[in-house]
Amino acid sequence: MEALPEAPRLACTLGNSNADGADSLSGYPDVDSKRPWRAAWLRCNVRHGTTGGECLLSCNSVTSTEQTVNATRYILIAIALLAVAAILWTISDVIVIAFGSIVFATVLRALSEPLAKVTHWSERWSLAAVVVGLTLILLLLFWLFGRQAASQFAEMRDRLPAAMEKVREWVGGSQLGRLTLDLFKQSSEGSAVGGAGTALGATVGGVANILLILFVGVYLAADPRLYRDGALRLLPPSRRQQVGRALDHAGRDLRKWLVAQIIVMIAVGILVGVGLALLKVPLSLSLGLLAGLLEFVPVVGPVVSGIPAVLLAFTQGPQTALYVIILFVVVQQIESNILTPLMQRWAVKLPPVIALLSIVAAGLLFGVMGVIFATPMAVVIVAMVQHLYVEDTLENEHDEPKRARRKNG
Repeated sequence: MEALPEAPRLACTLGNSNADGADSLSGYPDVDSKRPWRAAWLRCNVRHGTTGGECLLSCNSVTSTEQTVNATRYILIAIALLAVAAILWTISDVIVIAFGSIVFATVLRALSEPLAKVTHWSERWSLAAVVVGLTLILLLLFWLFGRQAASQFAEMRDRLPAAMEKVREWVGGSQLGRLTLDLFKQSSEGSAVGGAGTALGATVGGVANILLILFVGVYLAADPRLYRDGALRLLPPSRRQQVGRALDHAGRDLRKWLVAQIIVMIAVGILVGVGLALLKVPLSLSLGLLAGLLEFVPVVGPVVSGIPAVLLAFTQGPQTALYVIILFVVVQQIESNILTPLMQRWAVKLPPVIALLSIVAAGLLFGVMGVIFATPMAVVIVAMVQHLYVEDTLENEHDEPKRARRKNG
């Protein structure tokens, strides 16, 4: 069957073929409203039914009008997107808190749903049992290790200035080191008081945000379908089922990533804590706990957790600091080449470049809280793009001509 030519050729060919425009379209099966100029030509033939030349002029006029309407529509869409971006920028803190609540709710649902299947309890009773169980576990851990960890963190705060001074003395032993220290001193002059005030405000705000995330997360986990269906009702009915499937797909990927990441965090925390204890680095328990918690932020977290460990190791000597650096490198190699590949066999695989760029972008847009939740945000965005755009748009459009040829053949 003859392929449909481009718009100008089709107009000239049909305009000069015969006087019956409708009959001249019978050889082209793919004439529908998906192409504006095709629809314009079809309406022209049906409306006029005159000679090709007159019809051609009418078709060009209709197509030009449709192009103007399309251009106006695109401009309005661009303005609407800019307005939405401005609103999101204004309420960026709310967005981060909302997403953090979704992450916490996902963790609670990942624990409560298997419990409900095993015990045959209702979802809400299972969720209540999980919340109570987690609270009791945290209280037990605090009773066993809380005082020791709190005292070690307080000691770390007191010993880090002395460790920094030790590092300055060691670096200042060379001319290049003294030049580096002078540049650093000039860039940080006059910022001590302001930095202390900023740190205090950030600490208070961070504690408040964490408490809000915990409470909102419990409410979201209690009835997630209510909020999911409410969000879908904001969309046109024709798109709700497709977006609903994409949300379910993103939720499953987020749950798998969280479970895998928690397992990796526990393993890294144990490896770092035990390794520092064997090297006789002070405050090994708190440093291992810090390394495990910061592992939630890939790429950046391990580097940040290694800084205080190396500084405290300098109090034992440069050789101990070198051993600590080697320890962190070995742990990260184990995490990157053994733990993470094992977890990614059933969990979602996020390329390191996407994770790093998402951390940078979220940090610029949302600050410290954005850095913390950047990677799970990237997991959700990648899943939504994969489902809504790659699979449902690109691959479907690529398969439509093949299905049409099979049907007509």
